[in-house]
Amino acid sequence: MRHFFRALKWILFTLLFIPVGGYLILLLINLQDSAPSAQASAYLEQVNAEEVALSQHLEHNPYLYALGFDAPKDDDPMALGLERYQALRQLEAMQRPTQTVDEKFERPQWAITTCLKQEGYLDECAPLMAEPETLRATLNDYAWLVERYRTLLSLGKWQDDTRFNMYSDLLPIQHLIAAQHLYLVDAYINDTDSTSLITALDEDMRFWQQAAMRINMLGNKFLAISALKQNMKLGELLVGQIRTEDEDTSLPSLWLTPIPGDVLSLERAKRGEWHFLIKMTQSFKMGEEADFTTKVTEAPLMPLLQQQDTANRYADILTGKASIEQCPSDLSLSTLQEYAYNPMGKFILCSGISSFESYQATANKVESLRAELVSRLTSPTISAEVAAKANEEKPRESSPE
Repeated sequence: MRHFFRALKWILFTLLFIPVGGYLILLLINLQDSAPSAQASAYLEQVNAEEVALSQHLEHNPYLYALGFDAPKDDDPMALGLERYQALRQLEAMQRPTQTVDEKFERPQWAITTCLKQEGYLDECAPLMAEPETLRATLNDYAWLVERYRTLLSLGKWQDDTRFNMYSDLLPIQHLIAAQHLYLVDAYINDTDSTSLITALDEDMRFWQQAAMRINMLGNKFLAISALKQNMKLGELLVGQIRTEDEDTSLPSLWLTPIPGDVLSLERAKRGEWHFLIKMTQSFKMGEEADFTTKVTEAPLMPLLQQQDTANRYADILTGKASIEQCPSDLSLSTLQEYAYNPMGKFILCSGISSFESYQATANKVESLRAELVSRLTSPTISAEVAAKANEEKPRESSPE
């Protein structure tokens, strides 16, 4: 029996020593974080510059106006947007905001919204154009919203930053697009000159292109791209209606020009995602808001998270210097060696981030949509010109003798 207890003692000692000893070895390996890489330093410098720029541009900023655009009719969108942004500044990346009930204006319930969602929207929406009085009634009811949208388009340079929260709201895009529809239909219905609609389409397209160039948050970037798509979708319907009356109607100049690369580029959004990851890992390390059980669970793991090394690696992934790796499915010696330093950070990167390739492909499709739109609207004219030229060059038949 004495030999049995001695053997049991050594078995228990060995079972305890292996994990504890292994953990102590990991702690020694992870005593020091990496130095900031050149790319991570550049990202941080740009992030700080964006925050300073926004702090100095709190007035007449279309970002803040858009952030509060869904304010009720008699409220100030700029004031609401600034209030929402100031509340956002007080939150950590993973902190849940205090639940509030924001009153928003009710979007117009008119047929334009419904028919534009149909696959054959040109045919579905065409009958509505034959009943301008019905459209004009909605425009009269929401004249204030058309003016609010005009104010948005007239504001200066878009400036936001990369300070956003896991639970924070995006731009109120449904309310913005509702106003965009009203604004463009108003230019078609209430202006006697067809150039007014073309000018409105150009101004709207220019605004959302400039906003998309400067947006730092991935979600808001694609909301701006959605507004560009709506501009072309509704615009094609309205321009088509004008052309039935005036074949000489020109197209918006921005439709005829390829969309600038900066509009569709996701480089700013990548930097925003990088900054969000940094803020997220910081919130893990601070953990003031976590409950007792979470703190006890995270306490032994946090020393194995190297924040700067994680930031460096993510910056390399976003710039294409490194690729996203799959998380290991075994505990081989090579895996243990690879994940000995900063194991938590590496697991975050292999399991918690996604590739931007699909996002970029989706953004690039907007240029294809623009080119196809212009082709549809110009091909009949081109075909007519080609046919006329062919008739002129066709040899005349000789007259019978």
